[in-house]
Amino acid sequence: MADQPQNTDAAIKRSVQQSLTDQGWIALNSVAIATKGYATAVGRKRAYVFVSYWANEWVVTAGYDSQGRNILESLRVTLPETANADTIREAIAEFSAAIDARVAESYAVRLIRNQPQKRPFPLGITVATPGAVVLLQKTLLDPGHLLSRHACGDWGDLCDEDRALNEAALAEGGRLMSVYQISGQDTVWVITEADHSATTILLPDEY
Repeated sequence: MADQPQNTDAAIKRSVQQSLTDQGWIALNSVAIATKGYATAVGRKRAYVFVSYWANEWVVTAGYDSQGRNILESLRVTLPETANADTIREAIAEFSAAIDARVAESYAVRLIRNQPQKRPFPLGITVATPGAVVLLQKTLLDPGHLLSRHACGDWGDLCDEDRALNEAALAEGGRLMSVYQISGQDTVWVITEADHSATTILLPDEY
């Protein structure tokens, strides 16, 4: 592997990462630079995007395992060292759309299309705690997107036991809770009261 130019390393990765977050991805500070979750018949699964430097070009690749293999292995974007922000934005938008299309045709996602869709439940008054507001502003994440997922029964990164409690609460009444990973280290909770009078977006340490 060639040595990447240090003066453009951070700038290229930052531009690719920003272009991905514009397409609904969550930025990561790890080997992968971004992640995106997809609802499937076997639970929520995640795709990851990686950036590497090879033969004087930046190469953007992705990973998403379905039935034991990475179905995104053939998808990639190559960016010259001279690529500007507009070029990167256009290329990454097409790359993200290609990932969505490929994942949509995966077995577990096709299975979920045949399942009856849940009707949204009432949220009541929607509020966010100060810490959640700061995090959402920092990550440029629309709180309406989280509320919509929650209202439709997409519980995010909730454990199986708590998912079962939510399903029971939908049928019999009770508090509803979703957990969403916003970045590599940040998580928000969304909680709807048992009487559906209010829904709160909050950080775990604000509970």
